[in-house]
Amino acid sequence: MTLRHDEALERSRTITLRSVQVELDLSSADNLDIPTFGSRSRLEIDCHEPGAGTFLDLKAESLHEVRVNGVLVEQPDWDGNRLRLSDLAEHNIVEVTATMRFSSDGEGLHRHHAAGDGTYLYAMSFLDAAPRWFCTVDQPDQKARHSFDVQAPDGWIVRGNDTDKPLASYLVTLVAGPWVEITRGRLGLLARRGLSDELHRDAEDLFEVTNACLAAYEDLIGIPYAFGDYLQVFAPDFNAGAMENPGCVVLREQFLHRGQATQAQRASRAGTIAHELAHQWFGDLVTMRWWDDLWLNESFAEYLGHRICTEHTQYPLWADFGLRRKTWGLAADKGPNTHPVAGNGAEDTTAALANFDGISYAKGAAVLRQLAAWMGDQAFFAGLRHHISTHAHGNASRADLVDAWRAQGVDGLDNWLDAWLTTSGPDRIQVLDGPLRLERVGTPKPRPHALHVEVRTPQGSLRDERRAVAHDDLTPLDLRHEPGDLVLPDADDTAWASIRPLVVGGADLTSVAAHRLPTTPRAALLGLLHDALRDARVAPGALQDQLLAMAAVEPDATLLAAALDLAHACATVWSPPDVRPARGARLADAALHLLEGAEPKGDHHLLAQRAVIASTTHTDVLHGLLAGETPRPLGPEERWRAIQSLVALGEDARLVDDELARDPSSSGQLHALTARASAPASSVKRAALDRVLHDAQASAYQVSAIAAGIFLPGQYALVQPLAVEWFAGISQTSRLRQGWGLTGTVRAGFPHGVADEQVLDAARRTLADPEVHPTVRRTLADGFDDLVRQSVSWKVCGAS
Repeated sequence: MTLRHDEALERSRTITLRSVQVELDLSSADNLDIPTFGSRSRLEIDCHEPGAGTFLDLKAESLHEVRVNGVLVEQPDWDGNRLRLSDLAEHNIVEVTATMRFSSDGEGLHRHHAAGDGTYLYAMSFLDAAPRWFCTVDQPDQKARHSFDVQAPDGWIVRGNDTDKPLASYLVTLVAGPWVEITRGRLGLLARRGLSDELHRDAEDLFEVTNACLAAYEDLIGIPYAFGDYLQVFAPDFNAGAMENPGCVVLREQFLHRGQATQAQRASRAGTIAHELAHQWFGDLVTMRWWDDLWLNESFAEYLGHRICTEHTQYPLWADFGLRRKTWGLAADKGPNTHPVAGNGAEDTTAALANFDGISYAKGAAVLRQLAAWMGDQAFFAGLRHHISTHAHGNASRADLVDAWRAQGVDGLDNWLDAWLTTSGPDRIQVLDGPLRLERVGTPKPRPHALHVEVRTPQGSLRDERRAVAHDDLTPLDLRHEPGDLVLPDADDTAWASIRPLVVGGADLTSVAAHRLPTTPRAALLGLLHDALRDARVAPGALQDQLLAMAAVEPDATLLAAALDLAHACATVWSPPDVRPARGARLADAALHLLEGAEPKGDHHLLAQRAVIASTTHTDVLHGLLAGETPRPLGPEERWRAIQSLVALGEDARLVDDELARDPSSSGQLHALTARASAPASSVKRAALDRVLHDAQASAYQVSAIAAGIFLPGQYALVQPLAVEWFAGISQTSRLRQGWGLTGTVRAGFPHGVADEQVLDAARRTLADPEVHPTVRRTLADGFDDLVRQSVSWKVCGAS
């Protein structure tokens, strides 16, 4: 049962949760034959209207006893989700004893077991999963002190929020198991034993980034970190990138890279560390009152994480933001589920979870970046400091933050925020030829776009530049230019809009890739080409040719990775099935050439390896890579990618067994599921699809791993009928899974690139069914938007 906003408001008018004491019996947690554990909660509750009633949140396997102020409740009013209480006194002690079930979907108290490595537990309470492991009042404006008494197997390490400060229930966590732990002062790192080598290898970098960002935040905000020790736990089977639990941040263990990692991958991890640290103030110290102010958490963590990491560590992140995060956010903002950054109308927790998307993160961060530039850093951060200090350890809303900024005396603030925070969809900004002009097309409320416009010659040299503010329909540009020049409206990649540059004289958009630009404009160019591909404004084949030409001479590894990824998309989902083999071969040839010329220990070599594995259809090349016929042996992740490619090409599936004997880790087990589902046999695909749609026993991670091997771009004829069946059956998975696990199942299995009319009609029928679960519908609608765009690309310019 989802919690509605009006119910949360009524409950907060009735009660205040003061403290929660929890006793957990995890002594049998390493016995997989026992699926449950004991949980006893003692809640201290004040009632503002003595004699009134309310409800607590409890999603237990079974309820054993309820006592209110020492009196046994003979027949508890519990429906499996809500425990209703009546006739409360002014001050109350409620004691609830229950049996809870370990989860396998990454929410509640999740249990992971790996043969030879042990059993590990972590608690994920976000967004409404806390009641799956203890009884509580589960809404963000009920912040209480939490304490835990835990019985665990001998030799286990048990850690959690190291604080006596009040926390919202969604931020409460616990980790338990035979972890490897490294500590340095108030900082700690934990990982499972199977990743001990990786943890020790990366510890210095992790501590260095964490210390630098922690010190920067304390200096910037002027309030010390408030939650005791700061642990970072790299957990298996984690759904999100990370979760900001105060004092005990949980991250997905894939951030401890098995084998080789590029500088960009390490930078991405540093950005996540900086993001979660920002949450210790934005979300943890000051918490939103309700989920419609999600941006107060995620937009600020996204913006500050990128900024602080760039300014205070060895990892500059703004290029990565433009290439990965902005493209993700723009796709969401152009899609069917677009919504405002703030005040997004989360009427219940299901709607709130759906809004954890590229708008709340990337668009919100981009808007804050522009706001800081428009207000000036001094006023921007003065307002933030005032806001955090005023509401520390409590809750706040958008109005509270705006008041803090308004107090800085910035003119026009309300109009600016109204235009950017309360409207949805991106503007389109394009350069018009003739006399050069910027045209803004978009929302009826004019948004001011601060733009750095550059004119570049075909050789890449700067001919002219200026700062412009586009908010009216047309903004004249007084810039020198000649035929063949590139006019780039967002050369510093700071705008939030669908940007359309101009090649003076009207050359095709793909020709802009030939301009030899500096790094930042080059990154901006790649982002806008991705946007153009989604809008069918460039032909995939022609764009791929330009991208491969760029990749051949690209010195920056982050940009090279983006160019190769976009070239792969051009060769697969954005191209009709009949031309995919030829385009895949072009990509494979280019990647092999890049591999031969790359320095063996450098990032270019690793990125070329990965591109070859993803695109080649020559099994001898893949076997050669596995046999070590290049100066740089494949790491475990690359080996599994090569195995999957070989199986997908029809090689004996016993290759999977051999690799699994080499790598029996939990990661290896999941890779094996994907590889087996990749085999080009109808019986294999149907068995895999059946597990995705009907297997209630498989964990969410197993289901996602299987789903990832079904709809492969090179197996179109084989999987097209299965895509129709997938759409017919996917809505039923809401009976088997929930929350992140349900969303992950739909996303992992979505048949991207299978976009003929029969499949589109099947998708329309499912979306038209009023019984489809809202979480499934939301995810399907986004995927369907992609399919329609791919279909248009095939028809309009697919053969080009």
